[in-house]
Amino acid sequence: MKVAIVIPTLADGDAVGNDALGMAKHIRGRGIDVEFFVTRSHIAEPTKLMHEFARSFRSPDDVVIYHHSIGFESGVKIIESAPARRKAVKYHNVTPPKFFKELNPEVAQACEDGIAQVGRLAKSKAILWADSLYNGEHIREFKPGREFHELPPFHHADQLLTLEPDYRAASGLDDWTTNLLLIGRVVPNKNIPLALEAFAEYRRRFNPHSRLVIVGDQPIPNHSAEVHAMIEKLELGGHVLITGKVSVPQLKALYLTADVLLVTSLHEGFCVPLVEAMGLRVPVVAVPNAAVGYTGGDAAFYAEGNAESLADRLDGVLTDPDVREQHLHAGWKRYQEKFTNEAIEAKFAGLFDELLAG
Repeated sequence: MKVAIVIPTLADGDAVGNDALGMAKHIRGRGIDVEFFVTRSHIAEPTKLMHEFARSFRSPDDVVIYHHSIGFESGVKIIESAPARRKAVKYHNVTPPKFFKELNPEVAQACEDGIAQVGRLAKSKAILWADSLYNGEHIREFKPGREFHELPPFHHADQLLTLEPDYRAASGLDDWTTNLLLIGRVVPNKNIPLALEAFAEYRRRFNPHSRLVIVGDQPIPNHSAEVHAMIEKLELGGHVLITGKVSVPQLKALYLTADVLLVTSLHEGFCVPLVEAMGLRVPVVAVPNAAVGYTGGDAAFYAEGNAESLADRLDGVLTDPDVREQHLHAGWKRYQEKFTNEAIEAKFAGLFDELLAG
């Protein structure tokens, strides 16, 4: 018996890739061979291309785990027709295509395909694992009553707690200015314009000695141009920093210099930064869209999706130490009980045993 992990792209620092690598580490720890099948890879992990799957996995005793987060016909067909009797799908959710329709039609089509394929996966005989209850509910929109298991993704938050920070990315930020941190690529579903509006409102009404630090790359030039134009329109030039992609040690330094994590996303299938903030004891102000409320639980301060409400919440968390400490304690407890890699591995071990038995 051997295990195939099927994923469109394997990349370092990617949430879906981190989850797949975490699964592989556990399975290999049991002495079971694991092979990755991808269309492309950006890390040193050995992989095979998708066209090699058919000749590599012919036995019905083999196991297939497919990670679904975007349109990927090759992976869906493997779940539908590969000879392996034991198959599982890890559903990370698919970003709705409306966020990319005007900016990148190719990405929008891939998202549209991915959502349509959820219906096929829901009707398959594979075991379904979902990052969050929100994702599981999305599966049931295609097949009411479809059984699934909630399984949070493996991540690098535990590593963040133990490694030494690299303060080069945070140079000049530890200067008595209040730092608001937003983690995410500059893409439409992250709703960065709302974060900018909320930050401008917070500066105007409460604290002009503050800055917004956005950590993530800028893969869509048209959208990045819109964000930069908005920064100028709101007269926030010099008060907003977009770092680009950073290393894990640099990310830790940015968390340690942050006073609050701001989450304004319109769509998240899980939202790993919430878990990172819980582990590093950084307070969170968030709009509870999509899976954010499921992951954040009682560890976050929630606000309505408008600048005034978010600014009020930011001021509240930053000026009331008793309330802030109460939420930080709740976040640490939630992290320890539900989201450490050790807790996730224990849950995955049980579900993997069920998959093998099935």
